[in-house]
Amino acid sequence: MTENKSIPTNQKNNPIVLWVLIAVLAIVAAYFVYSSLQKDKLLKEVTIEKEAQRTELQGQLDSLLIEHEQIKMDYGTLADSLMIKDSLIMANAKEIKDLLNYKWEYRNVKKKLDKLREVAQTYVTQMDSLYTVNKELVEENMNITRRYNSEQRKNIVLTKEKEQMADKISEASALEAYNIVAKGIYVKRSGSEVESTKARRVEKISVCFTLGKNVVIPAGMKEVYVRIARPDNKILSPGIAEDFVFNYKGEQIQYSIFQQTDYDNESQELCLTWEKKFEGIEMLEGTYQVIVFADGQEIGTTSFILE
Repeated sequence: MTENKSIPTNQKNNPIVLWVLIAVLAIVAAYFVYSSLQKDKLLKEVTIEKEAQRTELQGQLDSLLIEHEQIKMDYGTLADSLMIKDSLIMANAKEIKDLLNYKWEYRNVKKKLDKLREVAQTYVTQMDSLYTVNKELVEENMNITRRYNSEQRKNIVLTKEKEQMADKISEASALEAYNIVAKGIYVKRSGSEVESTKARRVEKISVCFTLGKNVVIPAGMKEVYVRIARPDNKILSPGIAEDFVFNYKGEQIQYSIFQQTDYDNESQELCLTWEKKFEGIEMLEGTYQVIVFADGQEIGTTSFILE
């Protein structure tokens, strides 16, 4: 008789339990994968949002700094008076840049940026005040300068008037020689004298002129000097040059002819003569310059030519 062996019920159900277990594990794994993907997506979105915020804040900071530099350029050297405030602005800007480049929080950086904006606005306000004060000072200074220049012009006019008056007084109190005529003289064997324009024949030079009328200056003895210069500018002296000098404007200069005359304030005709006393004195061809002096002043001039 054959035995009938039956399979236990728990052994029949084992495959079902296994598949259920596999299904549960698959669901859990799928959940974790989905959850991980969602977290990655969220993290990526947060990162993108933070980068956008950082870029926005960086742009605001850059705009603020550009505006600040433009204000400094607009005000020029006046901005030097607020260097401390400028240093504070730049220090805060650097701190914000560091936060943006490394660890940062949007609210913290936004708060610091707003604070920096307030400091920058205070800087502008103070700069405007300085500009206004400086403008007023400049205008006041210009007014003072204009008044000063006006007074200076008045002083210059008064000085010129005084100088002109002094010149007129000086001219009025100075002698004047006019109608000055200078010429070379040749002495004949007979002793008679004739005018000559030949340099090799001239032995004397005659200088005649009129001493003008002047009722302002004191009458009395006047010392008259005549200075004759050859074409080479050498002075024709009556003897050893060092012995024939007079004082003119603080200097000792040579003269060719000297004569004292008694002046009575009326016009007076004078003729003075230079004589060639030494054979070594050469009379050159060319133009001779003649200057007349009296009372330490130049009172007339003329010239003549020898051939």
